[in-house]
Amino acid sequence: MVTTKPEVGCHALTQTIAAERLEGWQPTAEQIASLTALLAGAVSFGEYLGPQLPTTAPPPRRRVFARRRPYFTPGTTLLRNNFGIQDAALLAQLEYVATAGRILQVHLHAHDTDLDIRSLHRHVFGDVYAWAGEPRIVELRKGDSMFGSCARIPRALEALQVEISRLVDEGTEIDDGTLSYRLARIYADYNQIHPFREGNGRTGTLLLHLLAHRAGRRLSLDDLTREEWISASRDSMPFRRDGRADPRPFVAVLRGRLQLRIRIGQVALDGRPHPGDQIVYAGRGQRLDLELIAGEGQTDQVDGHQLDA
Repeated sequence: MVTTKPEVGCHALTQTIAAERLEGWQPTAEQIASLTALLAGAVSFGEYLGPQLPTTAPPPRRRVFARRRPYFTPGTTLLRNNFGIQDAALLAQLEYVATAGRILQVHLHAHDTDLDIRSLHRHVFGDVYAWAGEPRIVELRKGDSMFGSCARIPRALEALQVEISRLVDEGTEIDDGTLSYRLARIYADYNQIHPFREGNGRTGTLLLHLLAHRAGRRLSLDDLTREEWISASRDSMPFRRDGRADPRPFVAVLRGRLQLRIRIGQVALDGRPHPGDQIVYAGRGQRLDLELIAGEGQTDQVDGHQLDA
């Protein structure tokens, strides 16, 4: 059984559910209990997902990109999936459950997860879609907003990865205001690129969590509503299709939702817990959790203190 520090596990679970809720998931108590069991290591990922799978065998998988409408089941607007599911509601629920489990896994290994956007998407959605991690090959729009042209996705992702690497290199030297803007800039550009046919939002919010972690912060989105998130996404879109997105709507969302992660007694922070470290999570008007990272054979301790703001 895997042992996870209570504070880390609680944050991973709440942020996983928050990311899925931003996409419309309304998890049942049973689904949350299953996620909790996965978190605790009581079940493997296969044991977690298995009960949700259809009992009938899926049809043989064919090459995804060999058809004019490569993403849909013929004659429908249902995304072709690895499980052969033909019902939209059933596919949506299975997608929520499968991706929630994968997102949870990433949160638990935030310090050493690859920040390559395509790899993140492949990990989160690979159980559901054969094309996970591959840039879309069709044009996309949502309402009046037209996302970036698919022909420009590879180059746009390369430029975005450069910005991600720069942010990681600067790490904990960035102040809160600058970090909020830089994260908003990255997400606004990513959202405008919209590199994948499905799953852009969950991959993007997961990237934000990982970048905040590398910068010595912790991001909390559990109080963010779906309406706020959709509004920020809409307001950030450029007037021209391949123009530059506006980060300001996301700055408003992210500011105040970042908590400082400090290793007491040390100036530098590499994002990894070490024996004897004391970690403080400090947010405005929130509870301050001081976590003593135990050495081998010892037990982690978590104490609560009220933060005066």
